[in-house]
Amino acid sequence: MSENWFEEISFKGQMKQGYKVSRHLHKEQSKYQTIEVLETEAVGKLLLLDGKTMVSEADEFVYHEVMAHIPYMVCPKVERVLIIGGGDGGVVREFTRHKDIKEIQLVEIDERVIEVSKQFFPECTSGLSDSRVKILPQDGIQYVKDCKANGEKFDIIIVDSTDPEDFAAGLFTQEFYGNINDILTDHGIMMNQTENPFYDEYGLKSIYQNLKDSFKNVQSFNAPMIIYPGVFWTFGFSSKSTNALDLIESKIDSMREIQKTLKWYNMDWHKGAFALSNYQRAKLGL
Repeated sequence: MSENWFEEISFKGQMKQGYKVSRHLHKEQSKYQTIEVLETEAVGKLLLLDGKTMVSEADEFVYHEVMAHIPYMVCPKVERVLIIGGGDGGVVREFTRHKDIKEIQLVEIDERVIEVSKQFFPECTSGLSDSRVKILPQDGIQYVKDCKANGEKFDIIIVDSTDPEDFAAGLFTQEFYGNINDILTDHGIMMNQTENPFYDEYGLKSIYQNLKDSFKNVQSFNAPMIIYPGVFWTFGFSSKSTNALDLIESKIDSMREIQKTLKWYNMDWHKGAFALSNYQRAKLGL
């Protein structure tokens, strides 16, 4: 990083994406990673973890809205939600818009990500004060194992992870997905981010094979994330039986009102998002 520019190198050193920096707002070394916040001219405040872009003011709403509202709109009954990772709070914020949800658990291994996000991204963390939200500073992989041992069930589980490397690598394995399946209700849904198919650094076909080995139904969609390498970002939708296109009729009226307040998600976009190109189908093995 130069004084005036942040540059992220990705795709095995073959790609670089950069932002002009106005101010360096924060930097610390937590127990798990380096946490930085930059003020940029192009995307506003930008959160970095170990030198990789995580959240920006310019596009955070895309990721957070699709991760929450897509599974909510097709899950027949949503009382308990589990979010693994996502210490910036954006996915929590979106779930708190739905009043029928009784409990939202946020399992974030690094408490400092939450605290830094509260300071610099208050719009993202606004839902953390909701009385239904329970914050658990724990390892998500072990927490899922504990829930399985205790017989706990969730209607929706969001795996809001960083790239599949270092301590996040275990969040993309067949074993982890199998344990997730075990703690979902019969109508339950898991959502996860699944990287960029054009810059396939981590083997997307193998990730989706792990999903297919663990879930009866696996679908994918894409949405633009301007701060992530290549912009074109994919997301996984996995369930025991629920189809991502079967919107629940009884939820449509309330979502019509909610979507007026949203920046990206609406039900028309939802219906079209799962129509995949031949290229994406081939890269993901779907």
